Amino acid sequence: MGFFDFLDPISDSISDGLIGTGYTVPAESTIILLIVSLVVSTISGLVNRALIDMEKVSKQMEEMQEHQRRKKKAMETADKKLWVSVKRNNDRFSELQRDTMTSRMLPSFITIGPFIFIFQTLRGTFQRAGNTDLNGNCRGQCGVVAVLPFKTTGIPLLGRWFSPYYIDSGLSVAGFGFWYFLSAVVVSTLIQRLFGINLTGMQNPMQQQR
Repeated sequence: MGFFDFLDPISDSISDGLIGTGYTVPAESTIILLIVSLVVSTISGLVNRALIDMEKVSKQMEEMQEHQRRKKKAMETADKKLWVSVKRNNDRFSELQRDTMTSRMLPSFITIGPFIFIFQTLRGTFQRAGNTDLNGNCRGQCGVVAVLPFKTTGIPLLGRWFSPYYIDSGLSVAGFGFWYFLSAVVVSTLIQRLFGINLTGMQNPMQQQR
């Protein structure tokens, strides 16, 4: 029993509507998922922008990076006075870590439920047996979204994400999971820059030091 089972009528209605439009078949399906990724990433960006004090977080990140630089210098130079100073600041560093992590997680608590519902609904839509005959020729329950203009199935590691295109062996097909992930990564990166949200930097205070 799934967590969103009580929303099945809504999910089925959305699924039937999408399949009825014909937008779940390549190449329209690639555009639909790009649009969905854009909408989801925009909503996520707005929520993050509204709930995260980016100026405060930026200052906290600078303070954490400075602590890490001083710690590294103390270890390299064996400066006892500097090392004592760094150890005294460890509690402050831990506090900043907790604070930035909480700031990052709060928007996720609000958006994770709706986003999982959207993902499950779309995945089920593209994996439905009657959606397109391409699904019957795809590795596993992938739900074909895109037909690539080249063959990838023979490429080591990368090839396992794709299946042969049964009409033309020189082409490959991409499933829902891969295409949704690719769309989300590309679009979310652009949206984060647009809204001035550096979530990657919030995760890794040592990023600028490397």
